[in-house]
This record gives sequence, C-alpha cells and structure tokens, in this order.
Amino acid sequence: MNDMITMDQLRPEQSAYIRAIGGSGALRHHLLDMGLTPKTEVTLRKIAPMGDPIQIELRGYELTLRLDEAKKIEVEDIHQKAQPKSPSESYRPIAHPGVGELGTDGDYHVHERGDAIAKGQPLTFALAGNQNCGKTTLFNQLTGAKQHVGNFPGVTVDRKDGTIRHYPEATVTDLPGIYSLSPYSSEEIVTRDFLMKTRPSGIINIVDASNIERNLYLTMQLMELGIPMVLALNMMDEVRANGGSVRINELEQTLGIPVVPISAVKNEGIDELIDHAVHVARHRESPARIDFCAESDMPGDQVGAVHRAIHSTVHLIEPYAKAANLPVRFSATKVIENDPLIGKALALPPEAQTALEQIVRVMEADSALDREAALANMRFTFIENVCAKTVVK
Repeated sequence: MNDMITMDQLRPEQSAYIRAIGGSGALRHHLLDMGLTPKTEVTLRKIAPMGDPIQIELRGYELTLRLDEAKKIEVEDIHQKAQPKSPSESYRPIAHPGVGELGTDGDYHVHERGDAIAKGQPLTFALAGNQNCGKTTLFNQLTGAKQHVGNFPGVTVDRKDGTIRHYPEATVTDLPGIYSLSPYSSEEIVTRDFLMKTRPSGIINIVDASNIERNLYLTMQLMELGIPMVLALNMMDEVRANGGSVRINELEQTLGIPVVPISAVKNEGIDELIDHAVHVARHRESPARIDFCAESDMPGDQVGAVHRAIHSTVHLIEPYAKAANLPVRFSATKVIENDPLIGKALALPPEAQTALEQIVRVMEADSALDREAALANMRFTFIENVCAKTVVK
C-alpha cells in the first residue's frame, strides 16, 4: 500500500483509488458531480506542457482538472492499471421502434400519463444537455431561422427560443450547457428554475454518444423532475466510425424514455427526434423510471442505505413538496444532498427537519459516505451498470 498522496502527484499512466474529496461547498459538490467519489479508480493520462491542467480517466470517460482541484483529492493504492481486452463480440444493430411501437419486450412507452394535449394546442420544450455536446447545432436544426435571443430574467445568461420545424404550435428554449442540476452556478440555477417553475410540455435531452458515461448524470436528474422527455443520442456517426455502437432499444428500456440516435451536424434523425418529442409531450408520458438505487452493484450496504434514505425522505417531504409545487423525487434527492434552495422552498417544520437529519445520519453510517458523496456514487454506479450493458466500445 502506497502512502496517501493527492491526485496532482500522480505520474502519467499511474492509477489510484480516491480516498477522500477535500474542499467544501460548491467546489466539492462540483467534483462529486463529475464522478470523483471515494473508492473510484482513476488513471492520470496526460499533463499539459506547462503542468496545468491534467487529464484523468475514470468510470469509462476522460476528465480535465485544474491542479488546484486535483490537490483537493486524496488518493491511495497507486498501481498500474491492466489494459482492457478488446471486445471480441460483434454487435449487429436492430431496428429502432417508431413512435408508439412496441420494443422487444412489449413494454415500450409504459409511462404515467395525463390527459392528452389536443393537436394544434401550444407545446413548449426545453433543450438541455452538457457543454460541448452539440446542443447549439441541434437547436439550429430544430428551429432553422425561426429563433430569437434574449436573456433570462435577472441574469446575463443568454436565452434562445425558437419554433420547431413542421410544428408551428411547438416552441423550444435552448437552456445553458450544464453538467448537473446543482444550484452552484448561474447557468445551473437558471436551468433548474426554468424547468421547475415553467414546467415545459417536454424536455429534449441531448447526450454526446461518444461520452455517454459523463452525460447521463444530468439525464438522471432531469428524469427525476417527472417531465415528459426524450433523449437525443448525438454524434452516433462518430461512434460508428470508431467501431463502436450503442444498443438503443436496451438503453431506452432501461431508462424508460425514448432514445433517438442522431447526428446534429449531418441533420440525421432530427425528424424522428421531433416526432418522439411531440408524441411524449402531447400524451404527457412522464419517464417510466425515476428510481436509480435499486439495481446498483455498490459494495456492502451502500445500495440499501441510499435506497432507504431516498424513499423515507419521499414519504416525509411529500406534502411539503406538493404544497410548494415541487417534484417530490427530485426534491428528496436534493434535500438529502443538503441543497439550500430546495431546503428553503420546502420550509420543513422543525420536527420534519429533525427526522430528515436522522435519515441522513443513518444513511451516512450505513454507506460509509457523506450525504453528497452517497448520492453521486449512487447515480454514477447506475450509469456504469447501464453503459456496461448497452455501450459497445
């Protein structure tokens, strides 16, 4: 066992396991949201010519960190990571179901529904995704020249709105590029406020197919809002060119939302994406899945600890969330993370606040992780399991 050091001291191609995440507040939460949770294996791949930043690999994707961020991450058990074997299986893509068609197991589009929105009635969509995932290109493909730019109220963050092609009754708002719905930047707050206060008819979530492990973290939080949603899997042409693929049908059955492969740059799959988005919005088909803790493979009792905490919190805060017009599941995960804005909006009475803190203490003791790390680890473990089954490198 090597002496404990910080991540900035690793040498290229050295691997280690994260021991602890230092810092506090927004910075620490940001690091956890990037997948840097305790016990995660990381490998240093590159160091910039001037020594800052560094590029690391973890959980199947690459991440760039500034040195001052890397210095806050304690690591242990330095080793040389074994090179993964090339996959020997070949994957033959199968047909992707059209709108309203059944998938291979017969349960495509099993969602909670409300009263359908009649054809011709106004529809509103939010376009959400990570930075550098092709969101601006997709927005332009969705709207063409029918768009205008302004600002969100009270901030200098750009707001772009447009009319979706072929559907004059449907408008889409291009939200800022973010990596999570944590309230630690103006872009994150603007996005979250728009989604929770405006409650659009649907969400179009664009995901970079070549970096799917990183992008799905935001997807999971969007799904917890309970808004009808479709996932646009962008840059599939690049994935195929590199010999990879994604099992689209299996991915959408696992997530419980339609998944449409697209190439925004080449205008491929855009019409199918629009049709799916309009379909789920008109029929008010909310995501079939918002529970991500039951099928994880976390060591020990981490799954059970997080699962029990979330579901206990849902029951505890449900009347307060409904009174505040907040999505219950999303509010439960956020209040466990000690999200200040959600906590303020819920306005829990003292006895409920005491019960919540007891739930969190039990979860931290059983999982051996603090409240923020436990939730981040739950989400990323689910993502790793999903990608292991559906992503062919």
